[in-house]
Amino acid sequence: MKNQLTPNPEVAKSAAEVAALLEQVISDTEKKIEERITPIRREVTKRFPTLFLLLSTFGLIATYLAMEQLLLQYNITQENPVLLLIIGVGILVFTGTLYKKLG
Repeated sequence: MKNQLTPNPEVAKSAAEVAALLEQVISDTEKKIEERITPIRREVTKRFPTLFLLLSTFGLIATYLAMEQLLLQYNITQENPVLLLIIGVGILVFTGTLYKKLG
C-alpha cells in the first residue's frame, strides 16, 4: 500500500503566497528592465536600421531552416508532404483564431 501525503493547508497557503510574491517581483523587474532598454533600443534602431534588418532576416531564415531540418528527420513528413501542409495550415488557423480571441 502506498503512503499518501496530505498537503498541510498552512504550507499550501504559504507556498501560494511565496509564488504570488515571486510573480510580482518578476513582473516589476521586467517592467524596470523594459523601461531602461526601450530608449536604447529605439536609438540603436534609428542609427543602424540596416544592421537590424540584416539581423532580423538572418534570424528568420535560421529559424526556417532549422524547422525544415527538424521536419526532414521524420519519414512521415518526407513521404506525405500533403500531411505537412495540412498540419501547417491547421497551426496557422489555430494561431489566427487564438490571436483574434486574445486581441
